[in-house]
Amino acid sequence: MLAIILKDLRLFTNTRKYRLIHYIVLVILVILLFSSTVEFYAQGIKNRTEGNHIDVGKRSYSLLIIGFFILHFIVLNLGVEAACLEEGTQYFKDKIWKYGKNRAHLALTPIQNWKILSGKLTAIIIWTLWGVWFTIPIFVLASYIGGLAMLQLVKCGTVIFINCMFFGMISFGIAQWNTPSSAKGISYGIVFAISFLPLTPIPPFSYVPMFNLLSPICSLISIISLHQSHLWGWHVCTLIILCLLTFPVLVRRMR
Repeated sequence: MLAIILKDLRLFTNTRKYRLIHYIVLVILVILLFSSTVEFYAQGIKNRTEGNHIDVGKRSYSLLIIGFFILHFIVLNLGVEAACLEEGTQYFKDKIWKYGKNRAHLALTPIQNWKILSGKLTAIIIWTLWGVWFTIPIFVLASYIGGLAMLQLVKCGTVIFINCMFFGMISFGIAQWNTPSSAKGISYGIVFAISFLPLTPIPPFSYVPMFNLLSPICSLISIISLHQSHLWGWHVCTLIILCLLTFPVLVRRMR
């Protein structure tokens, strides 16, 4: 399993496309933080003359945390490509295709299917969350402009991590039944539906608590706003249960 993890991580590291994705995400988050800080600070100056007060740091970092939702789309892309990487398909560029086309070799090894699946999912999560480390200097600035409490950041990090794991498994499983292009489209559609439909004032999504329970956006908002703060805990527990139920199905599909 360790060999599979290192192989996929080496592929992600040596492929320009994957490095560029991390760079783009980092640039987007930096621009989001600084542009929102300037905007909220300008609003604060205006409202201060009217006797109102705006917590610039909390609002800016709340928006930044919501922006981390973009990581889920990286997981979806990696999940589909990691599932199809070992297949004999020309979907990938020749360099990536030749590097990863070894399904026959994996089938002949004594490695069990659950170890292959665990190794690939672990590599996906490690590579996705690796980009988070580059944002540490951004959060250091929170001590200067104010921001979220450490407990809130830990809760938000837990929600993002569990969702990366769950969506990685979903995209990996969908790729087992569909072509890479179709699998990506279906995965993105599922994520958008789960995440944003509970925020719309359309019944039954706005009335059934189960939809809010599955939405990572609703969980992050509940942590940031301190309203219904128990929602994030139920959200994490629900996704853990779904991951435990989905994992055996994916292992069986790989046989």
